[in-house]
Amino acid sequence: MGITRLTAKEIIDRMESLRNEEQRLQLMRFFKTGKGDYGEGDEFLGLKVPQTREVAKSVAQAFPLSEIPALLQSRWHEVRLCGFLILVAKFERLATKRLENNEEAIRGRDEILSMYLQYAEKANNWDLVDLSVPKILGHWLLLPTNLSPLPTSTHRGGDVKRQVLDELAQSPCLWKQRMSIVCTWKTSQMGDPSWCLRYAEIHLHHPHDLMHKAVGWMLREMGKRCSMDLLRDFLRQHAHEMPRTTLRYAIEKMPEQERQEWMSIPQDYEPAKKSKVNRFAGIPVPDFADMILKGDDEAMYYLLHNRINHQLQERYKAYQHHLYDSFEDIIDDFFLYLRESGRYPYESLKHIKNKESFESWLLNTFRNYLSNRSEAEGHVFSSQFPCEEKTLIADESISDEEKIHIVSQLIAYAHQVFYPRVRFIFLRSLLTILNKKRAVPNKEMAEALDMTSLSYRVAVYRMKQNLTMFRQRLLKEEKLRLDAEHINMVELINDDFEHLYPVLFRLYILCIDSLKTSTAVKNLRQQYLEERGFAVHELDSDSPILVRVSVFWEKLNRWIVT
Repeated sequence: MGITRLTAKEIIDRMESLRNEEQRLQLMRFFKTGKGDYGEGDEFLGLKVPQTREVAKSVAQAFPLSEIPALLQSRWHEVRLCGFLILVAKFERLATKRLENNEEAIRGRDEILSMYLQYAEKANNWDLVDLSVPKILGHWLLLPTNLSPLPTSTHRGGDVKRQVLDELAQSPCLWKQRMSIVCTWKTSQMGDPSWCLRYAEIHLHHPHDLMHKAVGWMLREMGKRCSMDLLRDFLRQHAHEMPRTTLRYAIEKMPEQERQEWMSIPQDYEPAKKSKVNRFAGIPVPDFADMILKGDDEAMYYLLHNRINHQLQERYKAYQHHLYDSFEDIIDDFFLYLRESGRYPYESLKHIKNKESFESWLLNTFRNYLSNRSEAEGHVFSSQFPCEEKTLIADESISDEEKIHIVSQLIAYAHQVFYPRVRFIFLRSLLTILNKKRAVPNKEMAEALDMTSLSYRVAVYRMKQNLTMFRQRLLKEEKLRLDAEHINMVELINDDFEHLYPVLFRLYILCIDSLKTSTAVKNLRQQYLEERGFAVHELDSDSPILVRVSVFWEKLNRWIVT
């Protein structure tokens, strides 16, 4: 159908000409417009929804935004629906993937949303809310915005999206309250359950039957689209206090036997233990994604993995011929690297505004991980060590005094930034280099540290990557950020480099004490290492080991690269 240019008055006249008296009476009964009902006083023309959609579709593209308020303020239910559908069409045109981060599109979406919220009370029946709010407000929650929170906002980080939904949820208007929960249909559809869980909890004890149905409906959709395990967690915590209508709607897609079990829970039932689910309710996407990667909820971690598995495979194929491991092993390593590598790369998460941006960040991080890993494995595979050769040649111009200072800073900085187990591995490796004992095999070292073999390999790999990066910065005469305690450590190592072994050994003992394990486990670990000839607790001789700077520097370089 071609573009039709009509004014608001012409649209109203056109829709009034389609008036159907018999249908009008049916709609008034269906939408409860009688005295004391939720739709009291609403007036209908008697148009069916497909007729209204056809009108909206024919005019939406050319219809000016400034004319829409005239439709939204109409006495006729169908005319108001037409105005909301035009807003939906305009918003969706500005919310395509191509325009997601386009500044002009962002301004346009914000303008449409502001108008929608301004006239939200005109969506004064459940169909007006349900046909518009997921595609405008719900979609907006997933997209970049330039809107700023009000100065009165008390939300963490000034989160304007949470402020908008909280104001709707706290409004005395039933239809605004319904908007705050029904809009989460879109966020659940896109894989983010946090909005649904937050507003389902807020409205759990709402007195109105329409809200009971809406909350149950959104919980059902969240379970279907995101995770049935999360839905079951929510029900385990709240089924005993949920209205029966909400519970029936939420479990509608479950097997019959399971539905009967949920419905048989008495109202005074108290769950045996708290579920984890309330920690996810209403958490902003960056924090929620951070929790997924840290493994606080295994179901959500694997949900994320499965959701973008295809894109991860595409990136893997580009590096496949440089890598030793299969895709499944690489994926396990990658997620362990994210979950066990300390603050980095989490620092960049605070800049992420929505789920799609988070997934883009994750895919880009995976690509960088593959690039670094293929480069590292390429070094190991090559017998020539071209990168190491180049590095060592460049290092020949560095004096022994400068090398000592760099090594001292590397040790202190590693001690400052590595978490305890990686710090233990790092110090153990340096001590092995110094006293010429053979290194502990990966499997046995992992067992001694109460780690899986896979997590141990990832920890060693990431540690070497970080040390290489720190070392390169130091060679370029950049400064590492050291606190006062570790500046003193640098001075101690620098002043006593010839007796480096005793210094490292003292740090090593302190590191063992800092590991968060029981004394019994520490003793078993020490015994385990000593019985297999991997102990570094005693020197090879009574006299301190004297370190030749050039030999140690070369060994350190080689160890970091390989």
